[in-house]
Amino acid sequence: MNDKLTEKELNKIIERRSTGKTSFAEFLVELSEIGIMQYHINVATGQASYMGEHSELQTEPQVNFVIANHFNRDQALQSIANITLPFLDFLREMANAGITTYTVHISKKKLFIRGRMVNN
Repeated sequence: MNDKLTEKELNKIIERRSTGKTSFAEFLVELSEIGIMQYHINVATGQASYMGEHSELQTEPQVNFVIANHFNRDQALQSIANITLPFLDFLREMANAGITTYTVHISKKKLFIRGRMVNN
């Protein structure tokens, strides 16, 4: 895999996904084609880090969502099932479920989420 990560091309791919011009599956293919191996999202701000084999690009914060005080597993699973929503709507659902961050490993086809801990 070539690490052809450029900010200009990455921004075009993100813009197409954000406006609904590409599906989530197409988004992952396009990221992979420019050498992105994984990305990490801060749910509260929408700030993302896109990582290739030899480089990393970070986006600017986009929103200021409040994360729910407690992680809700069922709501989190429902949010993940709604991956086809526009990006900011998807993030809002993740925040409401108490998810603070998530990481997508494209080649491994894995999603890792981190939520707020429930205090008793």
